[in-house]
Amino acid sequence: MSAPPRRLEQIARSTALVSGLVLLAFAAAELCNDAIGLVSLEAMGDVAAWRTALIRSWPGTALLFVAFAAHVGTTLWFVARRATLRMPLWDGILTISGILVPVLLLPTIVDTSGARVLFGVDDDSLYRLAKLWPEHAFFYVILIVLLWGHGCLGLHQWLKLRPRYASIAPVLGVVALALPIAAVAGLVAAARVVSVLMADENFAGQVRAATRWPTADAEDALWRWRLGALAAYAVLLLGVAGALTARFLRIVVAPKIDVTYVNGPTLKASTGPTLLEISRIHGVLHADACGGRGRCKACSVRIEQGEASLPPRSAAELEMLGSEGPLIRLGCQIRPSAALTVTRLTHTADAAAAEPELDMAGIERQVAALCVQLQDQSTVLGARRAYDAIFLLNEFLDMVHAAVKNHNGWVARVTGSGIIAVFGRDDTAEAACRSAATASADIDVALDRMNEKFAAELGRPIAAAMALTFGTAYLGRIGAGSPKPLTAIGPVIDAAIGLASLTEARGNQFLSDPTAFQAGGLDPKGFELLTLTAKSGETRQVFATNHARLALPPDKPPPVPPG
Repeated sequence: MSAPPRRLEQIARSTALVSGLVLLAFAAAELCNDAIGLVSLEAMGDVAAWRTALIRSWPGTALLFVAFAAHVGTTLWFVARRATLRMPLWDGILTISGILVPVLLLPTIVDTSGARVLFGVDDDSLYRLAKLWPEHAFFYVILIVLLWGHGCLGLHQWLKLRPRYASIAPVLGVVALALPIAAVAGLVAAARVVSVLMADENFAGQVRAATRWPTADAEDALWRWRLGALAAYAVLLLGVAGALTARFLRIVVAPKIDVTYVNGPTLKASTGPTLLEISRIHGVLHADACGGRGRCKACSVRIEQGEASLPPRSAAELEMLGSEGPLIRLGCQIRPSAALTVTRLTHTADAAAAEPELDMAGIERQVAALCVQLQDQSTVLGARRAYDAIFLLNEFLDMVHAAVKNHNGWVARVTGSGIIAVFGRDDTAEAACRSAATASADIDVALDRMNEKFAAELGRPIAAAMALTFGTAYLGRIGAGSPKPLTAIGPVIDAAIGLASLTEARGNQFLSDPTAFQAGGLDPKGFELLTLTAKSGETRQVFATNHARLALPPDKPPPVPPG
């Protein structure tokens, strides 16, 4: 999508937010005024005088009118631009309530502000209570619930991504629930008083004269104005429906491209919609916390192939992604125009259900591979009974698995007495290598605890051989029959296995390819740089140590065993 439309969408998002906040503030003031009815009718009238003075001033009137028109306009504009009607439940509630509010609000505006402008009616609290209650009481309560609920839900969706919102959310929730209840109770209490007063014909005549109550002809005119306002809004909605239908048709006939999801399907998708919209159209699970408004990172993806066809990052991406690598993008901001392969970086609650859909063709990826093996397996396990040997081996593998999982790693393969873990399937190269180094340090510490636990039984400490490499791996489902497990193969996996065997042969605990240190920004201080010669005569350099804790990233404190 070109820059001007993207800029226009950002302006529309900001306009919708600001206008919504203005309208919510006006609505809160109105509800507070109505709640004063619990005190007395006189107090309600006194407070209403201050509110009326503000709203009926030129700045107040202009602000309210512009905010109302802008919020309704942007709401309908975004509806007309939707690529699919599939959306989160909260987004659907916001959209439907945003469309319905004007249907209920326009007749009320005509009966109050419209009557004042057209016929000079003084639409104060007394007039509203006598005119709108009790005949239109149910209608007015529904309007309060719909309008206030729409505003509070929108405010919640905006604030929930703020770091400090969780601490004040309970207080705001109580206010959001208590205010409309108090307002309706205040209106009922004040309306009962007014109904008693209006039963006196003399008093009713004075009220009609003082408020310049509309005549029968004026009532007919107001009815026509109400009908006209609703008809105009209906025409506007028909226009939105037509634009939405036309957009759907354009998507259907648009050129098709291949969009491939790692751990997901390969789709024939139309050009035009955003990646998040493509996911929704085809029912692909894709995390989303802000409704595709560019306010969160939930829909972020890593571009595996096809990044050259994408436009530069939008302002929303620059703000949300910050220093993330150039291959990390927001799914709600990119509109694929050529074949694209992506990894969804935020798992949905149903991620496990999506796992079986991994494209059987696999995907090529730059990852950190950590191979961890039990050293001298035949001596440690060979002389023990089967039960004891299996128990000890499982203790070792569970310990390694816990360390890998704690640092966002993924166990790609179990090799009898060891594990091959992959880091970076859903992360940057730097983060992958640093996570793998930190996991190896945790394994070093956990191994000390395990030796303390089994010292009496083993008679000797057990040791692990660890190897860290960084490079190309192929991720996919491989195996005979069904189901096929998700695994990793490729040069970096083979290198990690070979380096782990060399680690054990040399009696070291940890060997690492220098490439992993460079990619992760790790400090080689304390490591021995070795030049090794393979049987083929090829030489290679590796970092070696007998203490994997040295591989901690510079900003990570050394792990300390409990106790």
